[in-house]
Amino acid sequence: MRIGMIGAGAVGSVFGSDLYTAWPEDFFVIAAGERAERLSREGLVVNGEKFPARVEQPGPDARPAELIFVCVKNYGLESAIKDMAPFVGEGTVIVPLLNGISATPMLRAAFTQAKVMFGIAMGIDARRTGHAVDFTTRGVLQYGWERNAEPYRPEVLLVKQALDKTPIPQEIPADMERACWKKWMLNVGYNQVTAAVDCFIYECTTVPNYFRLTSAAMQEVVELAKARGVDLTEADREATEKFMAEFPRTAQTSMHQDIKAGRQTEIASFGGIVVAYGKESGVATPVNAVLQEIVLGKEEQNRQKASK
Repeated sequence: MRIGMIGAGAVGSVFGSDLYTAWPEDFFVIAAGERAERLSREGLVVNGEKFPARVEQPGPDARPAELIFVCVKNYGLESAIKDMAPFVGEGTVIVPLLNGISATPMLRAAFTQAKVMFGIAMGIDARRTGHAVDFTTRGVLQYGWERNAEPYRPEVLLVKQALDKTPIPQEIPADMERACWKKWMLNVGYNQVTAAVDCFIYECTTVPNYFRLTSAAMQEVVELAKARGVDLTEADREATEKFMAEFPRTAQTSMHQDIKAGRQTEIASFGGIVVAYGKESGVATPVNAVLQEIVLGKEEQNRQKASK
């Protein structure tokens, strides 16, 4: 089984190292240009250990894969689609592991010959420093079609076969659309608030003002879901708050890490889409509108500092 992965950031490095260990002859990383050279030279570095995964570049000699995991950031998806195109054949199964809810529709539009499912990484606490990644928990990888029931469809079983040989915890939710919206709600709340106010995840629980802000941002997603016919409720928001309260005190969101490191964030896929959907659906989203402006302002601050 040819198993490809594009995107070797925090999530991609952790899952990529596991896939390489389980499928050393079958797994490869898709990359182009300088990124391909670096990965070929340095490999994936996870918890201080180097995993020399094979790197394949797009070009006339590229061969289609049976399965591709997409682990790039949302703002890098268009570029990733171009790079992975030669590796996508008739029936290639694609599992996006991006934050948000827009990746699957984009990939389906780009690759009509493929089988593009939904996927999310829940609870992973990977932290990227330079090109190295550290983590303590893999969380759980959830994937599948919009609706899933046994006996599972062949594409779902193919992903399960690939993951069964790895230590990656996995789940196949019956309602994957709902699972994606629930993860998006989590990101809309915790990623944006931690980035906006510069705090750790646990402080969104222990600092009452931050908790109210996080909860309000997520509640706007709940209201959007109701307006758009998605099965997401206040009970899901409360369950998410309890889940996040159990995170280690050192855990940081990816957006908080990006702001601290001066990197671009995925704000357009969080507050940006919430605000856009709110206008389409007639749902007020004032909390997300403010959080979006704050994070965009921090990005601009970082750009101005870098230019001096």
